[in-house]
Order: sequence, then C-alpha cells, then structure tokens
Amino acid sequence: MVSESIINTSNVYLGLLLVILITCELLYFFIARKLRIGDKVTSRSSHRKYKLTGGGIIFIIAVAFYYIWFKRPIDSLLIGSSILALISFIDDIKNISPTPRLFVHFIVVFYSFFYIINWGFIDIFIVVLICGVGFINAYNFMDGINGITAGYSLVTLCSILFYYSGLPSAPTTLIQTLIIATLIFAFFNFRKNAICFAGDVGSIVMGYLILYLLIDLIWATADPTCIIFLIVYGVDTVFTIIQRLFMGENILLPHRRHLYQVFANQWGFEHYTIALGYAMTQMGINVGYFIIPQDYRWTYMIFITIILSSIYFLAKRSTRSRQH
Repeated sequence: MVSESIINTSNVYLGLLLVILITCELLYFFIARKLRIGDKVTSRSSHRKYKLTGGGIIFIIAVAFYYIWFKRPIDSLLIGSSILALISFIDDIKNISPTPRLFVHFIVVFYSFFYIINWGFIDIFIVVLICGVGFINAYNFMDGINGITAGYSLVTLCSILFYYSGLPSAPTTLIQTLIIATLIFAFFNFRKNAICFAGDVGSIVMGYLILYLLIDLIWATADPTCIIFLIVYGVDTVFTIIQRLFMGENILLPHRRHLYQVFANQWGFEHYTIALGYAMTQMGINVGYFIIPQDYRWTYMIFITIILSSIYFLAKRSTRSRQH
C-alpha cells in the first residue's frame, strides 16, 4: 500500500509537471512574439529565418516547480541555476559582453562546488572550477542548430539516470523532471523548421544542471570515467577552441567552426539530421560504456577519444579539400 501511494504521488507530480511546462512554454511563445525576443539571422548563424529564442526557459521553471512541490530547502543548485537563468535571459534579450557573463559563470561554479574545498580537495576544486566554467560555455557554444541541445541533453540525462539507478539518495525525480522539460522543448525545437531556440537561458542552465549532476555522480561512485557521457561534445569543443586559438580568434565570440556547423553550413546536412547523429553517436558510446567491464572503462574512454578525434580531423580536412 505504501509503495502504491508513492507511485500514485509520483504520477500526479509528473502529470501536473507536464501540463504546467507545456502551458508555460506556450505562454512564453506568446510573450516572446509580443516583445520580439528572437534570434536574428547573421553571417555566423546556421539558421535562415528569424526564430523565437529563450524556449529553454522551461528548464529553470521545471527546477523551480520541483523544489516547490517537494518543499526542498533552497540550496546551491537552485540558486546557481536561477542566477544563470537570469543573466542568460537578459543576454537573450539584450546582448551582454562576454566578460561579465563569464564572471557570473565563475562565481556560480565557485559557489556551487565550494564544498569540495571543505572536504580538503583544493586541487580537485581548481580543476572543477576551470573545467566547469569551460563546460557551461561549451554547452552554450554547441547550441547552434535545431535539436542538438534537446537530443544530446536527453541522451546525457538518461545515461546519468541509468548510472544512478540502485544508488542510495539518487536524485531520480529531479532528473526525470529535467527529462520531461527537455522532451517538451524538443517537440518545439527538434524539427526541420524549429518553432523556437533554447537561447542562452536554456543551454547555459542545462549545461550547469548536467555539470552539477555529473559531479555529484562522480562523488557518489568515485568513478570519473562517466565524463564519457559528454565525449562527443568534448572532442568537438576542445579541438575547435584549439583551432580558433591557432587562428588568433576570440574564442568567446560566436563563430561557425564547430564540426556540427561545418556539417550544416559547408556540407549542407539538415539540422535535425546532424543533431540526431550527435545524439545517437553519444548514445552508442554510452551503451558500450555500460556493457564493458568496469576495469576496462579507462581504456574504452581513451579508445573512443582517439576514434572521435580522428573523425573530427578527417572531416575538417575533407572540408578544406572541398573548399579548394
């Protein structure tokens, strides 16, 4: 009887969450059209028409509803995601220069993971701080075509949820909440003619939430190899940053040099095809990760990194050959 009651309560929560998020998303579209909150076409855009942006605002709404429903105390996750949502939404409406945005990201990550210092791991904290700020911005940089943030986030969240299964104190409901929010956003975005984009408020907040869950998972399992859940994004981002540094470009400014952008703009692939390819590639890697024995996970991660790096360089080289 107790278990049935818990299941029924969970179903009520998830059902109500679904209705509220859909309503909030549709209401936001109405407001965004009135206020002209959209992403204009520029020389660096991968889209061809003006689109509404900021549809990822339902990610922070989902987090807020989760805290309210379960009467959870305010903590670093809620505070951090709320601050990032605010500064990012302002950036969606009126562009903010990279320096103050980066400063806010730094403060949020510093505050969110300061507990690592209290545990005596100063060196790990420094790595988390630098990599965390970099990851949040990388997740934003990768949000440039229809469906890529929605598809990739769904795969990553489901992988984290699967790894958490069976662990004590797993944030199962929170992850399910984010999955539902992502599915709703995907309905409006993961299509040939997207109705809206996630905007910085969506990609930055989702990047932060995934970072928070992944760091928490690493502490719970003492297994850092689970960062492989982000390896496809990681390879594309790191090598693109290196390329831009060699070319003397400002890595904080928009560009069209990511491999997914090359596929869309130089190769002419449909956005949803590329997004699906990235998501399915990451899913296949994650399935392999769960199948192989735990003792071979580091070897598996190195092998996958080499394969993806080779694909990246071959694709970029092929692109240069096409241009010449």
